[in-house]
Amino acid sequence: MIKLTEIAMCQSCGLPFNEEHAHFIATEPDGSKSIYCTNCYKDGKFINPTISMKEMIELIVPILGRAIGEEEARKEMSTLLPTLKRWKKV
Repeated sequence: MIKLTEIAMCQSCGLPFNEEHAHFIATEPDGSKSIYCTNCYKDGKFINPTISMKEMIELIVPILGRAIGEEEARKEMSTLLPTLKRWKKV
C-alpha cells in the first residue's frame, strides 16, 4: 500500500492521489515522487508550462463534468485550483 502523506492531490490539476489514482503520481528526475501527476508533469517539467489556471479549469471541466455535471465541476475547480501550489500567487 502506498503511503500518501502530505500531498493528497496533484498540485497542478487537483487529481486525487488515492489508491485508484496512485499510478498517476509523477516522479522527479531523481526518482522521488512528485507533487504533480503524470498528466501535468514529466521529466521534471510541466507538460504544458504556459497553460493558465483558467485554461486548466476549462481542460478539467468536461472530464470531471461527466461525474458531477459541468457547472458543479467549474465551481469546484475555480475554488480548488487557486489553493494548489502551482497556482498560488507567490
